[in-house]
Amino acid sequence: MQIIFSDIDGTLLNQEHQVTRATARAIKACVDKGLYFVPISARMPEAIRPIIDEIGIPSPIIAYNGALIQAQDGTVVDSKIMAMTEVLSVCHTIEKLGQDLAWNIYSYKAWYSSQQAHNLVHNEEVVVGLKSQIADLDQLASLKEAHKVLVMCPPERTEQVLQALKEDYPDLSIAKSLPHLIEVMATGIDKGQAVKALADYYYVPISETMAFGDNYNDLEMLETVGQGILMGNAPQALQERIGKVTLDHNHDGIAQVLEKEILK
Repeated sequence: MQIIFSDIDGTLLNQEHQVTRATARAIKACVDKGLYFVPISARMPEAIRPIIDEIGIPSPIIAYNGALIQAQDGTVVDSKIMAMTEVLSVCHTIEKLGQDLAWNIYSYKAWYSSQQAHNLVHNEEVVVGLKSQIADLDQLASLKEAHKVLVMCPPERTEQVLQALKEDYPDLSIAKSLPHLIEVMATGIDKGQAVKALADYYYVPISETMAFGDNYNDLEMLETVGQGILMGNAPQALQERIGKVTLDHNHDGIAQVLEKEILK
């Protein structure tokens, strides 16, 4: 095994949004043996880096579910962006759909958010430990490109907003990631393509890769790598499809596998 990929929320992090000591220890031991450990998440790079720094390892990063891939030295391996005309149009639509919705625009290290429904944005800021930059859409017209639009909704409105966006923007990838979150990105982006791209960059056969995940947006990744492993907190239907399941994210599921299969 040469590369270990891991989803972050619900997989690498426990319910307190922390990496447990046992998991951090096991990951560091694998990196010390010469393996790459690669976090892969819908998060922006700046919300991933502190987690890696806390573990104390150098690491490539896959952000925005694969829309941005950075090598260990920071080199951009791949970047799939949306045109700003599309981004601004989506955000204008969100504003028209109601004052209880918030838009967020992500471009590389930058995170811009709407003033309206900013309480929803604040909740996300607390989770990722970063502050967004409040902006008007007119201010962002000069922005060249963006990797993702994140729409925040009251949970009871998410399905309605999701369907409205899908009807208006059939050429974009639009999906619900949490009961209150909708992710909008360019088409053709998934974690499976991202892990293959990074493995190719490092000349590592895909058979020599392993991945951990906990939800449906991890499915392509888990089915692409040499060995896909689900956390015990994953949906039952997904566990049955993937087959290999470890302990949940609160009980060192990643550490258990690494200690048995790599550090033995």
